[in-house]
Amino acid sequence: MAKTDPAVSILEEGGGESLMEWARANSSKLSIGGIVIVAVAAVVFLWRASAEKKELRASEALANATAVVQSGNVALAQSDLQALLRRYGGTSAAIQARMLLARVHFGTGKVDEGLRELNAISSPGIYAASVHGLRAAGLEQSGKPSEAAAEYEKAAAASTTELGKASYQSDAARAYVAAGNVEAAKRIWQSLTSDTNPLAGEARVRLGEMSAKPIGS
Repeated sequence: MAKTDPAVSILEEGGGESLMEWARANSSKLSIGGIVIVAVAAVVFLWRASAEKKELRASEALANATAVVQSGNVALAQSDLQALLRRYGGTSAAIQARMLLARVHFGTGKVDEGLRELNAISSPGIYAASVHGLRAAGLEQSGKPSEAAAEYEKAAAASTTELGKASYQSDAARAYVAAGNVEAAKRIWQSLTSDTNPLAGEARVRLGEMSAKPIGS
């Protein structure tokens, strides 16, 4: 037989006065419950404060590493970015650090290492479009235009702005042309010809160029 909560039984049997008597008799239990609630709230507050502090420190470390990258000191930049990843993994700055580290690798011709950094980003969140776009650039650099085009299309799908979507789609069309997939490129340029699209003019020009017959044909 299922157990019935004492407070429920009192409500069923005696009403408000009985409930008050039960509360007085069980005041110690109620106090403990209140303490537990306060303790949980305190833990949540401290966790949030700690997480915010970690994010702040990670952002400061990222700013410093970015300055080193801009100075041209590649070895120190890689060291600083890797240290940031070890210390502040799971932060927003860590995602940006991996992207920056991938750019550094691409810049030194280490495309595979750069792609590995990007592949290590399991949950890019608001950086999804940038991660896909950067991966596409790395694939282009490694001579894989067809795979790059597919990544550019993923970047377009993840972008939150019309200009961003259109820009990534145009990159995808360019990569498809490089891969010899003219029909896929035409499909994309055709989708960009709407008057409201920021790249409509370029799309029409590209379609015209692709449709023009070679002289003497």
